[in-house]
Amino acid sequence: MRSNTKQALLVTVVGVTLFVALLRLSDVLAFAAQLVDLVLPILAGGILALFLSVPMAGLEKRLGRLFAKARKQPSGKALHLLSFLLTLLGVVLVLVLALTLLIPELVQSFHSLYLQIEANIPRWTAYLHAQDPDMGWLMSRLEGIDWEQLLHKVTSGLDTVLVNAVGAVSATVNLVVTASFALIISVYLSLGAQSLGHQARTLVRAYLKPGHAAWVLKFCRLFRQSFANFLTGQCSEAVILGVLMSLAFSLFRIPYGSLVGMLTAICAIIPYVGALLSCVISVLLVLLVDPLLAARALLVYLAVQFIENQFIYPRVVGKSVGLSPLYTLVAAMIGGKLFGILGILFFIPLTAVVLELVKEDACRRLRTKETLQ
Repeated sequence: MRSNTKQALLVTVVGVTLFVALLRLSDVLAFAAQLVDLVLPILAGGILALFLSVPMAGLEKRLGRLFAKARKQPSGKALHLLSFLLTLLGVVLVLVLALTLLIPELVQSFHSLYLQIEANIPRWTAYLHAQDPDMGWLMSRLEGIDWEQLLHKVTSGLDTVLVNAVGAVSATVNLVVTASFALIISVYLSLGAQSLGHQARTLVRAYLKPGHAAWVLKFCRLFRQSFANFLTGQCSEAVILGVLMSLAFSLFRIPYGSLVGMLTAICAIIPYVGALLSCVISVLLVLLVDPLLAARALLVYLAVQFIENQFIYPRVVGKSVGLSPLYTLVAAMIGGKLFGILGILFFIPLTAVVLELVKEDACRRLRTKETLQ
């Protein structure tokens, strides 16, 4: 078959497929949603493995240097397994440290709140007795209630509540199962990264032309390096934000300064959204101690967060991947609008890779033109 005939046939098939998909758009979207639910554990496991691969690679290099002078050199698989175990141990230690700081503070806050309520109960009771309220209006309202109709509404409402409760339990079980499979898949991907990478490179070289295969492999290599640099910069930025929050809370005499700094540093690894979650937890903690200080805590947190987002984040994270502050903010904004949290996490290193490839292609074209001239 001639190339023109193949091209015309391909265009026809694609056009007919798109036309049918637009006619049955609801069915296509439903199928896409089912497909996403089916592969969600694999996607989540792959993303988690990608995050774990960054500290694992750094630990593996340092372990290789550490055992370089040893008489008996450990194998590459042993170093890879040891780096994986050390990475998991580090993650567990960070979570345990955060919970160790958070749980006693929560218990102390609820205990102080209970003591305040217990101390104010006599004053509230005396105030109610002093008002001498007239309860006649309440009795007239109670006499006018249709108890049978009210019981029917309560029964129907209980049915709705039970249905919603069953749905919530089902969703929770589904989430736990998905998270469990994602964790198991991430372990397999992390431990078998070298063999999987070799198989992927073999498939790319087998099914693509040499030029296209080289471009795809180069893109993947640059993206992995850019993502590793991005994650390193993101962790550095999270530590900076946590220190700033701790100093700001201490400066304005707001309680839980060290705890807020720790929570912010842990949550801010997820850009923007993590800091918002830390803000909510911090304000609630302060609210349990003193409601008047909660407003001050919210203002201080938002002010520090604004300064960090506009001036520190684009410079620290952008510098780690080789982007200017303006491009970093634009990439985070576009990625967040399109894909949410994942867009923010992956769009910044992706933008850095695309700009690097465009710059290389532009330089190559300029050199070609100068050679021809």
